[in-house]
Amino acid sequence: MLIRTWGFVATKPHAPWVSVEVRAERGALVRTSGLPSGAAQESMARLRAALAHVGLRPPTQALTLHVHPTCTKEDVPHLDLALAAALLTLGGRLQAHDLLHTAFAGTLTLAGDLHGPSLSAATSLAKVHTAVPSEVQRLVHAPGGDRFLSDRLRLNCRREISTLLELVDSTPSWKVLEAPKPPKLDQGWEDIDGEGHAKSWLAIAAKHRLPVLMSGPPGCGKTSLAKACPALRARRLHTSDVPWVAPHPAGGVAGLLGAWRRGGPQPGAWAQADGGVLFLDEFLEWTRPARESLRHVMETDRLELHRAEGAAIWTSKPWIVAATNPCACGRGPDRCLCTPAQQKLHRRKCSAPLLERFAVQLDVGHDPTPCPKTWDDILDWMGRPFPTEDIPWKDGARHGWLTSDIRRQASMRVRAAMEKLAQAHADWRGADAVTQEDVKAAMDVTWMTREGW
Repeated sequence: MLIRTWGFVATKPHAPWVSVEVRAERGALVRTSGLPSGAAQESMARLRAALAHVGLRPPTQALTLHVHPTCTKEDVPHLDLALAAALLTLGGRLQAHDLLHTAFAGTLTLAGDLHGPSLSAATSLAKVHTAVPSEVQRLVHAPGGDRFLSDRLRLNCRREISTLLELVDSTPSWKVLEAPKPPKLDQGWEDIDGEGHAKSWLAIAAKHRLPVLMSGPPGCGKTSLAKACPALRARRLHTSDVPWVAPHPAGGVAGLLGAWRRGGPQPGAWAQADGGVLFLDEFLEWTRPARESLRHVMETDRLELHRAEGAAIWTSKPWIVAATNPCACGRGPDRCLCTPAQQKLHRRKCSAPLLERFAVQLDVGHDPTPCPKTWDDILDWMGRPFPTEDIPWKDGARHGWLTSDIRRQASMRVRAAMEKLAQAHADWRGADAVTQEDVKAAMDVTWMTREGW
């Protein structure tokens, strides 16, 4: 596995931007190129001790280190943070594509704390104009790094951290720059006539990050509605855009969740969509192991990958939106060519435990009514905070919910989801309490979990 990143060396005023490459192989040796072997050995010993001290397991593979331009013994400590990021990537804590356009500046202690450059080094560096390489888009630096930053250093992102643990925690903010660009904000939303029910619940689900499963014939607008979802989620998170990841079903479990490839962990679409939208089109055409593998991560937002070569841990919080045809022929209920047995076989591809994890289940393609809110009104509502998790229930609504047959037949997971959906629908209406209307609306979007689907 080859890791590429950048280091910022304050003791090299004429060439501070240093390309760093780390290759991991089987074995236990450390080979060097472009830096003194003794200094590299000292640096690796310091890094392994720092990683172990903060509870991060250092990698055990043989390493080949290469830097350009060449560094002296005095320069090597300034590459500590860059090398630590490479080691964390080998251990599955960071992602290799995040490091490609990131430069690191800082020296490490054995306790995992970071220090910036000395005052003399920062002063000498400030006198020299240093152009930023085109590949570098952001800089992660230790406290005190502002002493060598100049307004001439035009970077998309600067981040100050003081410990190695903060380096691990800072990765979700980097992924915004690396993920595929999301579609245009309102792409497809206003072009779809009707579907007010689906649009309303997509907005509600986006605000509360509730998984959505849309069912409808081809061409009814499922994909177009999904392409507007990144804008809804971005508005909720008060950011300009969020990742949009739409993997193909052929990727299987490895493409969806991740795998161990070429000597190291490779994240899947679920990890890459952290903070954004993971759109799973043709959901029932995914292999059963791939679909069912979502059950655990949808509950925990965490994946632990264990292999004989090592282990990796990924945490991710995407909003999962899936879409499927109601039957194998895809013609819709009016022109369906499938027999009842074929319809049942198609729908049984998705197990009941997996269906229960999709809190919002929408039937798309049969609703001529418009959305009660305009696109601008929806974005304005998305930016408002949710009133409270304990929004009050009116007596009639609570009694009707507690005595309903649907509640008695539902599992504990579905009951909790429907109560949350009722509260969210009340927020959508602008009401200060949950009414029977909200309870009925919540029941209407959990229809796949009941007998008959």
